[in-house]
Amino acid sequence: MNDNSTSKPNAIPDSLAEMLPVGMLANGGLAADAMAAIAQRRHAVAGWEAFHYERISESEFEITGGMLVMAGNSKKWPGPHDCVRVTEAEILQEMRAMAGPIAASLTPPPAAILTPSAVQNSGQYLQVQLALPEDEAGRQRILKAFHLQADFFGAKVLACSLHDSLS
Repeated sequence: MNDNSTSKPNAIPDSLAEMLPVGMLANGGLAADAMAAIAQRRHAVAGWEAFHYERISESEFEITGGMLVMAGNSKKWPGPHDCVRVTEAEILQEMRAMAGPIAASLTPPPAAILTPSAVQNSGQYLQVQLALPEDEAGRQRILKAFHLQADFFGAKVLACSLHDSLS
């Protein structure tokens, strides 16, 4: 670890200075997941998925994506690609929201982020309560899957709350 990282194994670093300047987002860890989530929210087109990043300045990344096509067990982006720019600060904030602490990962974003193009308000809502797994890794997988603005077949996660028991 260096001065830009913390001593906790799952802690969020203070900067992304140690990231490679370019890379693929698949299996890229929490930073890549955060980049992809931000780009997906910004692009806000069903079927569009981010797949590549490039550092374009000391504090900004360009995320490239396109319309995803599954070919067998492989992901392909055969059509035109679009780019979304995100700042390092936004990525670090998203990483904190995805990884915890749990209270931070479940805090709704500011209203300015919820744009009409990003949220399709049909007037119908589904409230779900899940009993989280006992193991920390299992809990983190569930919390990551249900991050704010996660898309489940066109339905967007708008709010989450964590309770100690059903009451």
